[in-house]
Amino acid sequence: MAIKDLLVHLEAGEAGAATIEFALSLATQTGAHLTAAGIALQYMPMSSIEDAGTYEVFARLTDESRADVEAAYKVFAAAAPANVQTDFVLIETLAQLARDKFGELGRHFDISIVGQGNPEIDDEQDLMVQGALLVSGKPVFVVPFIHKGPAKLGKAMACWDGSAPAARAIDGAMPLLQRAGRVELVRIEDKGEKPEELPGFNMTRHLARHGVTASLRELPPAKDIGAALLSYAADSGADYVVMGGYGHWKMTELVFGGATRTILSSMTLPVFMAH
Repeated sequence: MAIKDLLVHLEAGEAGAATIEFALSLATQTGAHLTAAGIALQYMPMSSIEDAGTYEVFARLTDESRADVEAAYKVFAAAAPANVQTDFVLIETLAQLARDKFGELGRHFDISIVGQGNPEIDDEQDLMVQGALLVSGKPVFVVPFIHKGPAKLGKAMACWDGSAPAARAIDGAMPLLQRAGRVELVRIEDKGEKPEELPGFNMTRHLARHGVTASLRELPPAKDIGAALLSYAADSGADYVVMGGYGHWKMTELVFGGATRTILSSMTLPVFMAH
């Protein structure tokens, strides 16, 4: 299936500009429509007995949040090339609902594009990644906080562990992999496997049947799988990584698995994920 419909989360500031540049470049290269969605947070008093002054404070905070989104949209609109069709969606919601609202919107698009945010301070952006990956049911491209420049699609590294999320990620990324000049299918060696099982061969054959010639690379066992994958991606010169994103519901919170958490906190290149 071709990529025709993209969603990008609008952020304010430098990180937002990097995500916008990546998203606009991806839309240009794929010929896709690009929708920009901004979250305007609604601030509500804690109880019904707050005085008028408190209500004014909360109303001002809501207005400021909306103004930040509108400013981010101006940056987006100014940067959009004439050949990319775009539109804008404003999501006004409470902070505790923002993640799910964005994820639900993402169900209507082929891919959501979300900035990593500053992993040391940006809890809100972390929630947007959660919503895009675990709520939408669709793939997400996460753009690193330090990313500079347009989307590069020439060298892809696809991570394969035989799981359903990894299969969904590769399937979702197939149109991008078909455009790549080099694709490596990378897996972490499992000491318990028999050599004659040729792990990864079936997936390289599947890719070949879709016109993607992928070389199979097996890495040695690692305690920190996420760190090992990121290290190899840097050494191999990959432009982006394709991998399954692992997470689950724990009581009322969405929780990422260990490798996924490592990737999202330490990533230095864009990562295409599916859950």
